[in-house]
Amino acid sequence: YYNADYRDIPYALDQIFDDMSKAKEPCMLLITDLNLTLEQSDMVAQRIQNMSKGSATPTGGKKSGKAPAKASLLSPEMAAMLKGALTASSDEPEAEPIKPLLQLLDHHATGEDSAKKYDWYYLDTERCATRLAFESIAPYLDDDKRALYASRAEFVDVGDRWLKDDPRFNRAIYLIGLIMEDDQLAPPLVELKREYRFHMIESFFQLMEQGATLEELERGVYDYRKGFLRERIASDFCENPENTLKEKFHRLAADAVLPEDVPMLRIDSYRTGIFFNWPHDVFRGVVMVLMEQRGQMDIAIRVGGNGRMSLRANENVDVGIISGMYFEGGGHPGAAGGVLRDNRLKDVDQAMRAISQAVTEKKGLVQACQMQPPEPVEKA
Repeated sequence: YYNADYRDIPYALDQIFDDMSKAKEPCMLLITDLNLTLEQSDMVAQRIQNMSKGSATPTGGKKSGKAPAKASLLSPEMAAMLKGALTASSDEPEAEPIKPLLQLLDHHATGEDSAKKYDWYYLDTERCATRLAFESIAPYLDDDKRALYASRAEFVDVGDRWLKDDPRFNRAIYLIGLIMEDDQLAPPLVELKREYRFHMIESFFQLMEQGATLEELERGVYDYRKGFLRERIASDFCENPENTLKEKFHRLAADAVLPEDVPMLRIDSYRTGIFFNWPHDVFRGVVMVLMEQRGQMDIAIRVGGNGRMSLRANENVDVGIISGMYFEGGGHPGAAGGVLRDNRLKDVDQAMRAISQAVTEKKGLVQACQMQPPEPVEKA
């Protein structure tokens, strides 16, 4: 699974195609709930064409914004591949490699231009993406799973399409809001964030399907979250009633973050971690563990896409002075603010270059470095 906000679409697609190029088995790419621009659709079609070794990628085929329901929303080729994958036996011989297959299921009316141009772009404005995705694989599920996920897909459809007259509406929009707004984990932890969201969704549905009221579902959120933490962080820390739930998630994120997840610069001999577009709460909590408790860096800088910076430091560093010298800011020795000249940063690499440029322009020293391993003894 891959997830992407609109600004991250090009990077997510690059990662997907890179993974597909390395795969040792037939690939199919199913994109849902994403209306690609015509330019992005052309790029996707070209990338698939390039991977097909000369085989033509289907194009054309005008579609209306109100496509009728049918047994399977997938193309016949993708449906056959999916059916084979779900029913294949380990004793069967490995299939011959075939060209990658592509299908996009969209419910945004703004995808009409791409839907008119490409057969693989299926547009239906009368069902939400969750229903489209479910109905595309429903024929290949057993009866029990089909019934369960049909009910859940229809439930999400009520909230996603804002069907206010449906009695499930309040619950549906509560679940959607819970998943969209609940950002407890660090951005680099993509797989862990996905596991967390699936856990929250499944916990919500299980309790609701037992007859819980919306108030009971809302009260249950704490238990859903804590249930995810169990067995993922030390039990004594997890079960300590004096530690807040946020602290526990910050500990989980700090434990899961790899050295390569936090790019580092050495600024005037100080090991500095760069945190691009991290939520403020997560940044502060994770930095407290990585920097203050484990000594893995001297300075931590959170920088947003607008170039605004938040600096934190250990006791032996004064980031108020450093920010004043290089980043047109200032503040306290342990916490300061600043700003970069470039206020349209697209990714962490661009942020790193902007920070390096700001330091070198003021005759400072800057070079890439690595995050230190944790200190052997954690500070109290």
